[in-house]
Amino acid sequence: MIPVEQAFQLLDENVTPLPLTNVPLASSVGSILASEILSDVNSPPHDKSMMDGFAVRSDDVNNGRKNLSIIETIIAGDWPQHPIESGQASRIMTGAPLPNNADAVVMVEQTETEATDAGQRVQLLIDSISPEKNILRQGVNFKTGQTVLPRGHIVRATDIGLLAEVGAASISTREKPTVAVLPTGNELVSHQMKPLRGQIRNSNGPMLVALAQQFGLGVTDLGSSVDAPDQLANLIKTGLTHDILLLSGGVSAGTMDLVPGILKDLGVVEIFHKVAIKPGKPIWFGVNSSEERKRYVFGLPGNPVSSLVGFHLFVRRAIEKMLGSQIGQIPSEHGVLHTAHETRGNRPTFWPGKRVVDKQTIRKFEPLVWRGSSDLFALAEAEGLIRFQENTTAHPAGEKVEFFPFA
Repeated sequence: MIPVEQAFQLLDENVTPLPLTNVPLASSVGSILASEILSDVNSPPHDKSMMDGFAVRSDDVNNGRKNLSIIETIIAGDWPQHPIESGQASRIMTGAPLPNNADAVVMVEQTETEATDAGQRVQLLIDSISPEKNILRQGVNFKTGQTVLPRGHIVRATDIGLLAEVGAASISTREKPTVAVLPTGNELVSHQMKPLRGQIRNSNGPMLVALAQQFGLGVTDLGSSVDAPDQLANLIKTGLTHDILLLSGGVSAGTMDLVPGILKDLGVVEIFHKVAIKPGKPIWFGVNSSEERKRYVFGLPGNPVSSLVGFHLFVRRAIEKMLGSQIGQIPSEHGVLHTAHETRGNRPTFWPGKRVVDKQTIRKFEPLVWRGSSDLFALAEAEGLIRFQENTTAHPAGEKVEFFPFA
């Protein structure tokens, strides 16, 4: 049994990023940028109006010239044909380019227009205006050649507009790993069936499939396998055609825990087996390097919360590294316990918990009522896992803790 930090180190040493690929902008959400995104334009591309109104010289307005000759109308997509001279104004629409010499825009609501024999004029209903009022200068948001998104950034839906603005028709990222999920155990039946005596529904399979899908990965559900060597070996062979194989159950030390032996026979090299955590101690991790592309295998414990903890602490870390994320440590939050709590055992405990919102600036976390590694009910309210250090049992309110959010 090894410490959790050593398990993280071994995982980081053995997992490598997948090859680079280009994905179109429309399907890039969730991708990790393999290179920074540079703008090929200024934003805005020109000095522009932020309002419908009239482009003016602020000196005219501030010196009492409020009846101005309208020399042209500028709409978005057009380009000004005339500079503004003293005593003149241009009707302008939101987003349209500002004419030369203009340094402010008077909102249309603050004007009145009239037709005269000499042409249209505008009466300004204001006494003064500040230079730069209601205009946005070229390149004030960002400039040509500027980095708008850094390498390692995870593309969000809110980034798509920005990427489109800078002409990123496709982005460079890492290939997404494929995942296979295979729970094991004679006691398992489909979640669609009513269990008989001695049976339980397969909850790990659907849970692990959903967890992997949160990363936008292609996931193959292999169903479940009884503890029969031939059937288990055949299904594991199928699973090893994927980048990641997630097994649950069969990794402890009992008579029917067949997974480690079968994996060894199939050429998967064990990297670690059993980590000093609670729940999830029996976790197994190995690598199959016999083919051109590495395959990673996680043998997660059969108890569902143990499987969940193993996924969030280890599988998630491997996925992020394969996708090109630069991980120095697991994403976590620091704060204090909201209420006192007790734990048992000499291993670090990862306990389901949630954030507490109050008027304090410090983050607080609340342990939930949880009855052990088979109790999924507590997870319905959980937002993540609170880490309690080993060799301590009493944890008073206000104790500093680390919180590992599910998302």
